[in-house]
This record gives sequence, structure tokens and C-alpha cells, in this order.
Amino acid sequence: MSFGAFMWPDKLYLRNLHLQADMDLIPGTRAHAIVRSNREFNRLDKFEPYWDEAYLESFGSLDWGGLLSANLKAGRVRYLRFPYPDNLSIFDQVPSVSDLKGASEFTGYEGPLFTLDYAHGTGLGWHFVSLREQRIENYGRYLGEAGPFVFEGRAGELQIRPEPLGRSAPGYNLFAGARGLGFQVGLMYERLQGQPIYTGVMVGFASNWLTQWAGNVGADYARSPQGVAVHLTPLKGTIGFEREAPRGAELVGEVTAERIRTYWQNSQIRNFYEHRLSSWGETTDPSLIAVAEEESWYLQAEALVSPNNSFQSWDDLVRWEKQRQGPAQLSQKVRYKFYRRAPDPRAGEGLNAARTAQAVSAIVGTEGPH
Repeated sequence: MSFGAFMWPDKLYLRNLHLQADMDLIPGTRAHAIVRSNREFNRLDKFEPYWDEAYLESFGSLDWGGLLSANLKAGRVRYLRFPYPDNLSIFDQVPSVSDLKGASEFTGYEGPLFTLDYAHGTGLGWHFVSLREQRIENYGRYLGEAGPFVFEGRAGELQIRPEPLGRSAPGYNLFAGARGLGFQVGLMYERLQGQPIYTGVMVGFASNWLTQWAGNVGADYARSPQGVAVHLTPLKGTIGFEREAPRGAELVGEVTAERIRTYWQNSQIRNFYEHRLSSWGETTDPSLIAVAEEESWYLQAEALVSPNNSFQSWDDLVRWEKQRQGPAQLSQKVRYKFYRRAPDPRAGEGLNAARTAQAVSAIVGTEGPH
């Protein structure tokens, strides 16, 4: 359970009360839901439950000369990125909050949402997303690195940024950046048919005490209206997990994952997704003991995007900043470890005693020694 607050010297709003639940049903299939207390933008005084997200999901991957990943969600979704967000994905549009300000339509994606992604070791790949038989994304891409420098590019059908989301246009976007000293910085350029040219700048952060504080409280500064927002989680729990492995248990498998939350307009967090990144060993036997090791949430990246491409004067920079949008991304690493319980030594002693008695009986006979 989580809720948000928005504050400035002249205002204090409590808002965005959420109950979130995720459940693995069978391997590769899970259910996810986020229900909010109402559709009010900055109030909690009404109780009119509203689904921010609610869907069933099936996912999997196949080694096919590269990694072929597939995902199918059915329901109400506010997050597209699969199998894992690259740098250009961080600039992607986050569904807005206009449905909390009087708009009747849901601002995310509703219906069967199908994703295919292929990643080759050369850095080349292909990405496809459809919603209710309509293509949202269908592009080729390249991911490359040279020392601290990172390059990415997409070309094909890309989702356009103005709402309603779920529409695409032919074009391309490019990213160039560098990593070092726990930071990453990069620039984005996007040109789509019939759309303004978008430019962007992104800063990525390592996990440290400051970014962990920002991630755990969901801290963000908003410009319009001006204020500081937080998103707090006073209650949480799990079913089916132990706090720690029993003494002597054997580690037989592990799944690594990363949880992502994003926010944009007015700093409201309304989505959650857990990317399953890798696994080894036994992870599906119901008799195994499961332990979840969670790292701290942290502010992973801030990205600014603006429909302007002129930087010839100070006024151009001011205009770019006034029209910019600011997607942000929070991250939490988690490891699911699976253990097999050690045999009970007392059961072994009893078994050995029984076997010894049987052996003695067979040797000396049932009537005793002669």
C-alpha cells in the first residue's frame, strides 16, 4: 500500500492512494493489479476505486542465434518496456494524468498488448509492439559501446508522443552518451513523420545514499504547479517467501530481477513492473524454499524531452525548458533464491537404527544366537 504527497509553502495535498499486488501463477505467467482509492488529482476524501493497472501476463524467451523474447498482457497497462528498457526507452512517453483531471478515457493502454523483441550479440535487433491489432512500435535498432561511450539508434515505426498514446509514425531516433564515476549522460534526437523534432538530455545515477533516499520516498520536483512530491510505502508484505534460508539448506536456483517505476506529469507514480533478467538451476519445484533479497529503491535516471531543436540563443534554451517533459525512472534490484531443505539428521539416525536391526536379525535368525 502506498500514497503520495505534494507540498510547497502554500500547499499540502495527500493523494494517489494505491493498493498494489503481484502474483506468479505458473512459470511464465503472472497477475498484476494497482487499484487507487479514487480518480481525484490531489485529494483522498472520496472512495471510488479505479484501476490504474490490471492485467494477466505471459512471457518467455528463446535462444535463437540471439535472444528472442515474447510478452502478452491482457487488461489495463501503463508500461510498455520489455524485456528491459534501453537508453532510448527512458525518453519514451509516460501515460499522463489527464484521466484524473476530468478526462473520461484511460490514458494508458487497454486490450491485448503483444511484444516481440530480438537482440543479437552484434548489437542489432528488432522490436515489435501491437495493441488490439494496431502496431504501436515496429523498428530495427542498434546498440553499441566503445569504452565509456554508448550509442543507440532506432528506425522504423515509433510511437508518437502526443496523446492519445498507441499511435505510431515512421522515423528514427538516436542516442549518444558516456558513462563514468557512477553517472551516465546522454543526448537524444528524434525525427518522426508529421511530428516536431524532439531533443532530449538524460542523466543516469548509480545507487548511493542520496539516490536511494530519492528512490525510497519517490522524491521529485514539479514546476507546474510548483512543489515537491513524494510517494511513500507504509505497508508491504509477501506470501510464499521466507525471511531467510533454514540452516544447512542447499541453494539450488536463483532468479535475478529488476523492478521499475516511472513518473512524469505532476510526479504521480501510477505503474510498477518487474523485469525478469536471468535464472539458473531449479526454481519451480513447489517443495523448494524461496527467499527474496531486495536491494534499496533508487533514482536510476532523469530524462528531459522537448519539441524544440534550435539552440542558437538563450531564448531558445528558455523555450526548450518551458516546453520540456521530464520522464523519471526508479529501480530496485531483487534476487529470488531457491533452497532445498537439508535432510533431518534425526530421521537419518532412526533409519540407520532400523537398518541395523534388520541386518542383525537376518544374520542371527529370529530365535536369537546359537
